[in-house]
Amino acid sequence: MRKLLLYTILLPLIAFCFSCNKSIQDKEKDQLRDAVGTIGIKKNIDWIVILPGLGCSGCIQEAEDFLRKNANNKRIFFVLTKIESLKILQQKTGVKIGEHSNIIVDRANQFIVPTDNSIYPCIIKFSDGEFISHEFQSPDNSNAFEKLKARVSL
Repeated sequence: MRKLLLYTILLPLIAFCFSCNKSIQDKEKDQLRDAVGTIGIKKNIDWIVILPGLGCSGCIQEAEDFLRKNANNKRIFFVLTKIESLKILQQKTGVKIGEHSNIIVDRANQFIVPTDNSIYPCIIKFSDGEFISHEFQSPDNSNAFEKLKARVSL
């Protein structure tokens, strides 16, 4: 009888605990969606590129190159986060941050995801102002910006 009672209480409790655990990607998506909500994305934005100033240097260089070549593209919104020096970033990219309405500096650190991926640039896809998906440029996913370049040039 005690075993039956134990199984009756314990099994549903364990199942409930496992169902409450969100995947890392879900946590990232929730954080990014909340952060995007604070900046009020317009319907004409197709992409948000989050560029961290600290983290994986090779991945960040890819994002800086993409910023340099696409700063004038109003379909892309750039968020600079964890930036130690805007002056150095502007010198590296040749982009004057204050002259572009589609580039903001995340001084409140709202765009730092609560996972190990926060050191990588992030690309968020939008459609009609709605968050569709996100992916990180990382050593495991080294072609994220290549895919984005192909989509942007269409």
